[in-house]
Amino acid sequence: MGCSQDRNARFRLTLPNGAITHGRFRELCFAAVGIVLLLATPLFTQTAQTGLATITSSTELVLIPAVVNDKSGSHLSGLKKEDFLVRQEGKPQAIAIFEEVTTNPGRVRRSAGEQGTFSNIEPAGNDSGDYHRLSIIVLDFVNTPFLDQSNARDALVKFLSEVAESGEPMCLLELTSHGLVLLHDFTDDPKQLGIALHQAQTSALPRIHEQVEDPHHPANGPLAGALTAMIRGQLQSESQLASLEAKGAASLTVQALQQIAKAFRGLPGRKSLIWASSGFPFSLSSSSSASSIAYDPDVPVHGRDEMQSAYDNLWRMMNDAQIAIYSVDLRSASVDIPISTGGVRPTDTEDAQYDIGSQVHDRMLDTNNTLELFAQNTGGKAFLGGGNLVQSFRRAVQDDTSYYMLGYYINSKNTKPGWHPVSVAVHTKGTRVRYRNGFFVSRDTSTNSAQQDIQLALASPLDYTGVPLSVTWSGREPGKAPGKTRVQFDLVMPAKFAAVDESDQNRMVVDIATVATKANGEVVADLSQRIDVHLKSDGMEQIQHNGMTYRNGLQLPPGEYNVRFVVRDSIGNRMGSVAAPVTVVQ
Repeated sequence: MGCSQDRNARFRLTLPNGAITHGRFRELCFAAVGIVLLLATPLFTQTAQTGLATITSSTELVLIPAVVNDKSGSHLSGLKKEDFLVRQEGKPQAIAIFEEVTTNPGRVRRSAGEQGTFSNIEPAGNDSGDYHRLSIIVLDFVNTPFLDQSNARDALVKFLSEVAESGEPMCLLELTSHGLVLLHDFTDDPKQLGIALHQAQTSALPRIHEQVEDPHHPANGPLAGALTAMIRGQLQSESQLASLEAKGAASLTVQALQQIAKAFRGLPGRKSLIWASSGFPFSLSSSSSASSIAYDPDVPVHGRDEMQSAYDNLWRMMNDAQIAIYSVDLRSASVDIPISTGGVRPTDTEDAQYDIGSQVHDRMLDTNNTLELFAQNTGGKAFLGGGNLVQSFRRAVQDDTSYYMLGYYINSKNTKPGWHPVSVAVHTKGTRVRYRNGFFVSRDTSTNSAQQDIQLALASPLDYTGVPLSVTWSGREPGKAPGKTRVQFDLVMPAKFAAVDESDQNRMVVDIATVATKANGEVVADLSQRIDVHLKSDGMEQIQHNGMTYRNGLQLPPGEYNVRFVVRDSIGNRMGSVAAPVTVVQ
């Protein structure tokens, strides 16, 4: 596959009187191997709230969904704005947004080819202002031993059968060694999720560390020392491989959570992410023997800051999407979590400093704390101990029925980059409040960030909803190369789909990327284009009231393809994507 120019690439702004204004832009092509965006200008990454079309100042809104329960655990209704106290870094904040939310159990709907249109979200659902009650269930089989995987499947199937008649909208995903897999999209019939889970193939490849004997119960007698030395020798020889394995697991985990955050950011209100796992690849906790990520011996010194930054960015994305993580601990009582020596072999096998049992205990505390940290930083809850998994799943889906939405404004120019702790208190006695305990401010304006965002969206099994999109196949004609057909598409973006920076002469920056793949994942055609313009007053009005239609085409040989379209609003830092199948005949 070569890189070719398609001079028919156009976008159009629909005017009120029906006239069409056309603009022609340079098309940027992907390389034949991999997906590489060629971006000529740096991106302006500035947060804009969903539904706002302009950026006129550096003021940003911090939204905090707060779950308030009474002593019995039931939602406490009827509270007023005056009943709440919000602090940032200990300082009271003026609450500008307040609403008691009662969620809608109706599932999210998309156009999947009806009347030739494919969309990432139905316009009615996006414009109605309804808060959907959504539960996103993810079985993490990258960081979970094989035995715990089996137990988790059994418990989840039982849970889904018990709530089969509830009508609660849920979707089901798996995290595997190949990345995030969508087992079933949102449905109000949980039985369908159970069927999809039953049909999915269980991973049969446990991690290397799982093959080590249980250090809590070493053999008695003369063999004990030899067995301990053998275990330690194996761990030492595997330390470098284990470090690479852990880094790969961390990359997959972070990538999957980023894809989930981007996929559901465009849906209003609080969402529950039920993360069923035996832990996270690296410790971020502060247990008795671990003060930070630097404790984890699997993390090379040069990689610790990178991992900390990745998790910080992940929490920011989750909070932007208003997704609360509910960590469901899958560790069974009989299975210990992996041990790492950090490549250090003791000179004396009797050395008390190298107590394997103590290491396991410390690592277990670290895993507990890290599962809790992910929950607390996003306003969710951790269910630890690997006990009654069915009960844990049930409790995790209950919080989104009713909650309060609080919001206050900050001046981003006067707010330092990094994590900012937040607290929410209710003056009413006997209440329990759960909320995300902070937000993250980023100043990342790099082009690499945009490239990575787009590549991640193109590879994701989920549609991103930050920018509402719909696409139709609008025409066919002979292609430039023999045996190929130019398949034309219209990619429609509604009013206010992108932020416009008024302080920079009404600048709008939109990146559009498309990739067509075969069933086996082979890329057969792709293109990308950047629209970087300073809108005049009439163009500004059209973007705000009519949106934009982008028309282009792909050169495809005969076959069946899945085509994914991605739109990135650079200034607003929002993304949308949608997939549409197409068949080309000889």
